[in-house]
Amino acid sequence: MTSKLEPLVDAVIVSSLNASAECIQVYDIATGALLKSYRGIPAAPSTMCLIGLGAYLITAQKDKPFLQVWAIHRNEALQIRLVVPGKVNAMAVSPTGPKYCVIGVSEKMYIYKLLSGCLIGVVSRHYQPITRLVFTPCGNYFASGGEDGFVYLWRLASFHDALHKCDSSQVQPHFIFGQHSGKVTDLAMTSLGMRGFLISSSLDRTARVFDLITGRTMYTLVTIGSVTSVACNGLGSQVFLGHRNGTVNIVNLLPAPSVGDVPVSSKGVTCHEKSVQCLAVTVSGNHLITGGDDGEVKIWSVVNRVLGIRRNTMSHDPNLALQRIVHTGFGPITNLTVLHIEREVLTATEIDIKEVIAPLSQDHSSPLSAPVTVPIRGRGNQGLEQLELLNSAPELRVVKSSEGPSRFKYNLISNVTQLKAANSQLFQVAVRHIIGEK
Repeated sequence: MTSKLEPLVDAVIVSSLNASAECIQVYDIATGALLKSYRGIPAAPSTMCLIGLGAYLITAQKDKPFLQVWAIHRNEALQIRLVVPGKVNAMAVSPTGPKYCVIGVSEKMYIYKLLSGCLIGVVSRHYQPITRLVFTPCGNYFASGGEDGFVYLWRLASFHDALHKCDSSQVQPHFIFGQHSGKVTDLAMTSLGMRGFLISSSLDRTARVFDLITGRTMYTLVTIGSVTSVACNGLGSQVFLGHRNGTVNIVNLLPAPSVGDVPVSSKGVTCHEKSVQCLAVTVSGNHLITGGDDGEVKIWSVVNRVLGIRRNTMSHDPNLALQRIVHTGFGPITNLTVLHIEREVLTATEIDIKEVIAPLSQDHSSPLSAPVTVPIRGRGNQGLEQLELLNSAPELRVVKSSEGPSRFKYNLISNVTQLKAANSQLFQVAVRHIIGEK
């Protein structure tokens, strides 16, 4: 008797440096089974993002100024021309509300609205190439880290404000968190959003924990080796640090240590033969997924052994237990993310996706002057409905009349009234198509 598969699955999505035509693989964390593969160009590091609640998967192409997008249920990339100003170092997509995409090209950040493809802002604050970008869960803020060691927090609304000011100066960061003495290698955000923490890792052998409300550094986790990746559970109570020598350290932040330096004395768990490049934690916090330069992706159980009670709370000694290796043989791991999704979505022949992605604007000098194309989602011959409405719109004409100004005024009012009615109908049709209603 075969056991029935659970309808919801924790999946890990992986991309590798030397991938073949199938550049991305999806695995079931619980069983290790390969669920799906996506065909395309190998993805650039730190650029894999999900759009919507698992509607699309987007990455930047390795060594090319293009983005590529897949509908989550299709193996082939969508035929959308997404051209960006240069080779992408890092990328992030807002998780909620209208979807915005931030890309790092060298030292500059470009912010696009995916619905229209409109460029809403360009900012250059880092002195060296940007290495990592991440949004807060609310989607209103995003953080950036660079090879210059700086970590910034940006408010998305600031770019909208600057967009409509004629003489506005360059957008300033909401917080300047500080500077590592080495390259920032990774950023991680707790699920608590602005009431939680941002964690940065660096080659300077430290990871810093920042309070998103005050902008202050809460803890500096001091290790014995260069930190190449970082992840945390949803609450931020456990922080996982990946190192260049292939080991992973686990740091407990509950009970909360004293503000300041926190020495990480443990040598950690040896997870890979080479540098640990990617870390991800499942929603439950019970599993850690690691990806290394050795080309392997491994699933680990997080085991918490109770040591005793300190400050009226239990003290734990966390450890890792290897469950399985799910991916190997495709070269160094470049991206790794976890997705909680319905199993049927990955195998469906057709699903109704309400998210819309438009070609990106190519005018980077004046965002407001750039032409914008908004795709309208429709089915069958519904486009005829729009055409009929357009053809029925009245032509505005000036009619000479012997009855004087009163007759001329009446003609103008009548034409304007008809135009308003036609415009209202067009707007209703467009809205129905965008939200997917028949």
